[in-house]
Amino acid sequence: MSASDLEKGKFFEYKGDVWQVMRKSLISVGTHSHTKLVFTVCDINGKKERDITMGHNERVDMIDILKKKANVIAKTDSGLQIMDAVSYETLDATTEKDILESINEGDEIIYVDYKGVRVLGKKKN
Repeated sequence: MSASDLEKGKFFEYKGDVWQVMRKSLISVGTHSHTKLVFTVCDINGKKERDITMGHNERVDMIDILKKKANVIAKTDSGLQIMDAVSYETLDATTEKDILESINEGDEIIYVDYKGVRVLGKKKN
């Protein structure tokens, strides 16, 4: 897909990382009013934000990522064991150290399943 087809909220892969589009704008460059796209994006965890400039016809890989709910069954040294809230499937998940410390057994969490299950954080009540 071309960069001009990206819209707010969509996920795409750029230089090996997964990004979500937060804002999209146009800038003029050069003396002949050529335009480029500027995307303000954040990483899959929603923590790291940056701007990416692309031409209208640059190719990007669109990724379909769904955020899902699950319950924490058990905490281990290497991650979590969770149960999907809809399918009741048991999964092994990884997460960042600070998120792991804030989660307890029985908590409801938000996760994504892309190249391995990754917990994004605790569900807010």
